[in-house]
Amino acid sequence: MNVGAPLLALLQADFGLARRTRPVIGIAGESGSGKTTAATELAAALTAAGMPAAVLHQDDYFVRPPRTNHLHRERDLSAVGPREVDLARLREHVAAFRAGRDGVRVPQVDYPNDRFLERVVDFAPLAALVVEGTYVLALDGLDVRVFCAATHDETRERRRLRNRDIDAPFVERVLEIEHALIAPQAALADVVIDPEFRVARAATGGQRL
Repeated sequence: MNVGAPLLALLQADFGLARRTRPVIGIAGESGSGKTTAATELAAALTAAGMPAAVLHQDDYFVRPPRTNHLHRERDLSAVGPREVDLARLREHVAAFRAGRDGVRVPQVDYPNDRFLERVVDFAPLAALVVEGTYVLALDGLDVRVFCAATHDETRERRRLRNRDIDAPFVERVLEIEHALIAPQAALADVVIDPEFRVARAATGGQRL
């Protein structure tokens, strides 16, 4: 199921997305919850609807590249959490989109070589921005907050298909820690995507913690 179309329809109907100037939509959730897919499909739906959009991925903003970060976690499990992410830089790039800046150098993970590269993004031609990641609903100034409600237990098979090492006890412990940190963001959500990829307005009405 493509979640982009129903998500865009809800954002247009209930949140007047098309009337907003350079809206920013945040999508958060646990590993395997579908946040990256939802963000990519929403950006495509926005673009097709005449609102050119791009996606910023939180994974590109980690302080350490993936394998190095995993080793750091093995030495110190207390490191797991928002401190692993350069959220300040992500905020700067959201602000750059708001300002319509061009030539913005944003990070991009080079997974095979366990390092970060940079790519140049021109924000001026864009009409909307989607930001996705485990902790992005904590960012200030989002126009709409979307939460993917599936937990790491519910997404076990999805993660298996993506070749995530879900049977490793250490990884499961990391996911448990992340769950405790990510789940409270549901209270911030304006929109919820359930484990079956159904889209609905959040019962909380987007309360702020």
